[in-house]
Amino acid sequence: MNIPVHRSSPIKAARSLVAASDAAKEGWSLMIFPEGGIPDSDRPKMIEFKDGAFQLAKNLGLPILPVSYSNHYRLFSDPLDLFGIARPGISHVHIHPVITKEEVARLSQQELKEKSFKIINRPIKAMLQAKSR
Repeated sequence: MNIPVHRSSPIKAARSLVAASDAAKEGWSLMIFPEGGIPDSDRPKMIEFKDGAFQLAKNLGLPILPVSYSNHYRLFSDPLDLFGIARPGISHVHIHPVITKEEVARLSQQELKEKSFKIINRPIKAMLQAKSR
């Protein structure tokens, strides 16, 4: 199942959130990239998260499993860019401890978003610091 988010239209973006909510209620696991897109510059630094994923978690009382992909910026490129940087390689995936549904309920949406950002960004920052040495 793929639920694209059309950010150019607030109505279509809201429909995506409803579709994701319905899927979660049916028992589907959701994988959401809260950045809402890939930055054109300054990669692999993370960009600010959008609210949708955290609004969904709060509204439905769902736990969050933060996952970091620390080298995807070198493996993937825009599917429309035929001569992009995409290449084969090993994906570095970091699976972090779950933010429980109890903690999701306790934190504000903003706190949840900030906590998730810090957790997911940690291995990416560490990789960048190691490369700069």
